[in-house]
Amino acid sequence: MNATTTQYTRWLTLFGTIVTQFALGSVYTWSLFNSSLSAKLDEPVSQVAFSFGLLSLGLALSSSVAGKLQERFGVKRVTMASGVLLGLGFFLTAHANSLMMLWLSAGLLVGLADGAGYLLTLSNCVKWFPERKGLISAFSIGAYGLGSLGFKFIDSHLLATVGLEKTFIIWGAIVLVMIVFGATLMKDAPNHTASTRNGVVENDFTLAQSMRKPQYWMLAVMFLTACMSGLYVIGVAKDIAQGWCIWTWRRRRMR
Repeated sequence: MNATTTQYTRWLTLFGTIVTQFALGSVYTWSLFNSSLSAKLDEPVSQVAFSFGLLSLGLALSSSVAGKLQERFGVKRVTMASGVLLGLGFFLTAHANSLMMLWLSAGLLVGLADGAGYLLTLSNCVKWFPERKGLISAFSIGAYGLGSLGFKFIDSHLLATVGLEKTFIIWGAIVLVMIVFGATLMKDAPNHTASTRNGVVENDFTLAQSMRKPQYWMLAVMFLTACMSGLYVIGVAKDIAQGWCIWTWRRRRMR
């Protein structure tokens, strides 16, 4: 692959990654659906919101094996499969008639699909730009975050116009198309030889090698404790806001 082709391929991969990450980030609009699903299933909001906890668990688990999947099948195939599974997860959620089915579809299935696509595409894109790792990471993660913002307006509009079930179906179709399209633009990054800095050879560790080091578990505990509260709030953000507004309104009426 010559220099011109490499430049074209890596920028195309970056664009595909941004599109994919934007679609994957849409799962963080979950709190929009808690009250509607609670009414449909006749279950408390706390039980419905547990779906997001399972989603986060599935995301963590699939992220851990995403690298192995890429080595065997390639970034394009795994990302396409992620998009198909994510769309399927939303389709099944639209037809969920029990809490257990909701947990399996919106929780585990969506989480596993989202996690595989998220870390896989991010790391692959960064490898294409070894001289701009920070900037490329910012583009990719920023698109993931913007996905939750953009789909907040899309999902809110769909909920108000077509109802709960059709919203999940349309949402699933949109993210499926976006992720599959983004995947078609991606190529597996070339392997880079270990670099040397200040006389020290820099090299990557495999997952198994990393898990044998105390630094791995220290980072795992740090991220677990730091992210736990934030993820919980994300899963019930709308419900917290609605509860606060109702409490404020009642307090003013009592004056």
